Amino acid sequence: MMKNAGILFAGILMSGIVCSASTNRPNVIVIMTDDQGNNVGFQGNPYVTTPHIDKLAEQGVRLSNFHQMPMCTASRAALMTGKYAEQTGAWRTSLGRTLMHPDNVTMAEAFKANGYATGHFGKWHLGDNWPMRPQDQGFDEVVGLRCGAVGQIADYWGNDCFDDTYYHNGEPKQYEGYCTDVFFNETMRFIRDNKDEPFFIYLAPNITHLPLKVAEKYSRPHVDKGIDEKLAILYGMVDNLDENVGRLTACLKEEEIDENTIILFTTDDGVQGAAVSRTPDYWNMGMRGNKGSKEEGGHRVFSFLRWPAGKIGAGTENDTLISVMDVYLTLLELCDLEPPAGVEFTGRSFKPFLEEPLDPEEDNRMFFFYYFNPKRLHDRSDACVIWKNWRLLGGECLYDISKDRMQEKDVAAEFTEVVEKMTTAFDMHHVRGLELIKKPVRIILGDARAPKVGLTSQDIYSDPNAGRQSFSQSDALNLTQSKGPYAVKLARSGRYTFKLSRYPLYTDLPFGKGGRKMEEVFAIEKVRMSIAGQTVEKAVTPEDTYAGFTLELEAGDADLETALIGDGKDGVAYFVNVEFER
Repeated sequence: MMKNAGILFAGILMSGIVCSASTNRPNVIVIMTDDQGNNVGFQGNPYVTTPHIDKLAEQGVRLSNFHQMPMCTASRAALMTGKYAEQTGAWRTSLGRTLMHPDNVTMAEAFKANGYATGHFGKWHLGDNWPMRPQDQGFDEVVGLRCGAVGQIADYWGNDCFDDTYYHNGEPKQYEGYCTDVFFNETMRFIRDNKDEPFFIYLAPNITHLPLKVAEKYSRPHVDKGIDEKLAILYGMVDNLDENVGRLTACLKEEEIDENTIILFTTDDGVQGAAVSRTPDYWNMGMRGNKGSKEEGGHRVFSFLRWPAGKIGAGTENDTLISVMDVYLTLLELCDLEPPAGVEFTGRSFKPFLEEPLDPEEDNRMFFFYYFNPKRLHDRSDACVIWKNWRLLGGECLYDISKDRMQEKDVAAEFTEVVEKMTTAFDMHHVRGLELIKKPVRIILGDARAPKVGLTSQDIYSDPNAGRQSFSQSDALNLTQSKGPYAVKLARSGRYTFKLSRYPLYTDLPFGKGGRKMEEVFAIEKVRMSIAGQTVEKAVTPEDTYAGFTLELEAGDADLETALIGDGKDGVAYFVNVEFER
C-alpha cells in the first residue's frame, strides 16, 4: 500500500509518541560524507589537515568500531531506516535497485513527527521520483543533487562541482561556489532560519565521490609533496571539507546552540578506488580494502558523536561494535523520543554503551556486510560476517581482528566451530535477503500528487547479464547501448503522454548530436516503446529532440521498454518524461 504522508503523520500522532516542540530538546546534525574512508586527521592520516573535524572528535566520543555497508546506497538506506539495505528496497548503487520503498518510516519522519524542523543537504541516492525523494520522506527542506554523483545521468546537465544547479525541494536552482561549500551554506541558512525550534539535519556532501575535483589551492600542496595527483585531489577535498566544518561549528556558536546540538559524523564506506588505484600502499590505518571490499578497510570507518550538553563520553574512544543501522534508534533515545510504532528495526541503540562501552567479546550480536550482486546472487565470495572480534570473509577465511587487523592470517582451520556458527547465521540472513530483493521497487506514474514524472536510464531495472547500464551523462553523449525496462506502476487508468529523448528536454539537444564535441555520432532513425501490451514507434530526424506518444492505459504494474534505433544499434531511451493527462 502506498504511504500517504498525512495518514502516516496522523497515525504516529495517535500512537502517542509526538511531543510538542521544545527548545530544551537537542538539535541533531548527521554528517555523512561520500567514499572518504578513514582519511581524516584524528584517525592518524598524516597527509590531510583537519583541525576542525579533529577538535569535534576530541570533544565527543570516537566510535572506533563503527561499520558501514560496503557501498553508498546501501549505507544511506540503512542510516535512514535502521534496517539492512535489502529490507528497504535500495540495496545497489545501480541497475534500478537504488529505489527505497516509500512505506519505510525514515529517521527524518520520526523527528518531524516529534516537532523537529527537518532539512537535507547533499546526496540522497534513494530515488529521484515521488514518493521516494527526501522531501517525500520527512524532510521539510531539501537542497541536493540527483542520482549518486555529479555527472551521473540524472544530475543536472552541465554540473562540474563548481557553480552547479541543484534541486531545491524538487526545483532546479543554480548556486554559486564549490559543491561542498554550497551544501554547508544551505545547512547554515537552515540552522539560522530554524534556530528557535529543534531541528534535524542530514548533511551529506558528495565528496570524496567521483569526479575528483577541487580548487587547485587545496590539491597543489599535496602534489608538491609527491602525492599522486588523484589522491592529492581527494586529500584536497578533505581539507576543504574541514574548512566547512569549521564554518559550521562557528555558526552554531554564533547562534548560541552549539552546546545543545548533537553531531554524528561519519562517511558511507571505505575510500573510493579511483583515488588509490595508482598508490597501492596508500594509508588506511593498517587495514586492507576500500569501497566495496569485504575486508575491514571497506566498511570500518571513522565516526564520532559529540554533544557538549549531554556530556557523553567526551574525549574518549569507544570500541563497542556499532553498525550504521544503529544510528536511528540511538539518536531518538538521546533525544528522549520513542521510535515510530509498528516499525521493526534491525539496528539497536548504542546509547547504553556510550558511557560503559561493550567489549566486542561480550557482544553476542552478529551482523552481515554483504552487497547483493544480481550477477551472482548465490555467491558468498563478497560476504563479511562480523561476530565479536571475528571476521568471516567469503564464507571461508576467518580472522581475529583484535590480533590481525590487516587480515593476513587465516585461522579458519583452527576454529572450525566459529566458522560453522557464522556460516549458519549468514545462510539464514542470505535466504531472507534473496526473498526481499526478488521484486523491483516500481516508479509511480499518474498519481494525482505527481502527474509528471521524469525517468532516466539509471532507473532501468537491468538484467545484469545483458551488458552494462547507461549510468553517466557520457553514456548518452556516446550512445552507450544498454537494455532493460523501467519498472513502473500506473496509479490510474487513463491517457498518458510519453516523451522519449537522448538528452534532458531542458537542454534542447537533438537526437543526432553527441560525443565530447557534440559532433554527429550517428543518426537515430526511429524510437520505439512498449508498455502493457502496446508497442508504438516513430521515425525521427537528427534534429528532433524527442519522440512523443500518447496511450490509453489501465492502472497496474507494467514494464516500460524503450529503444533508440539506428545505424544497426538499439538501446534504451536515456530520458523518458511521462505525464498523466486525464
